[in-house]
Amino acid sequence: MFHKILVAVDGSSQSRHAIDVGADLAERYQASLCLLHAFPHVSDLLGTPHYENLLAARMLIGNQLLEGARTQIGDRMEVETQLLEGPPASAIIRVAETERYDLIVVGSRGRGQLAGMLLGSVSHAVAQRAHCAVLIVHETATI
Repeated sequence: MFHKILVAVDGSSQSRHAIDVGADLAERYQASLCLLHAFPHVSDLLGTPHYENLLAARMLIGNQLLEGARTQIGDRMEVETQLLEGPPASAIIRVAETERYDLIVVGSRGRGQLAGMLLGSVSHAVAQRAHCAVLIVHETATI
């Protein structure tokens, strides 16, 4: 059913659960798995060295999150990782579309409907705009 699965990683407990669900589905369908972390754009208006320092810090954190996600999966399967700068929802959708993923797995932040409208929600934006299937995983979900 699925050949390529993309899992969004942000370090939250919901994201960690989404990683488990995505890996389980990849095993079940013998699909490839990619873990993606996108961090917000770093403004070059900060000037040097502030821009470079903030960019380096965000990249370090992103790489640590991806390495933690890879460790969480362990030796179960080969995993690709991607670290991108840009709005997370847009980055997830862009990668899924250009690289032809069948499924995007994202964790739910557990925000209520009002908070989601006020704060914006990556999972909601991805579900609304993605060209492929989207699975929003709550912490208590099982497959």
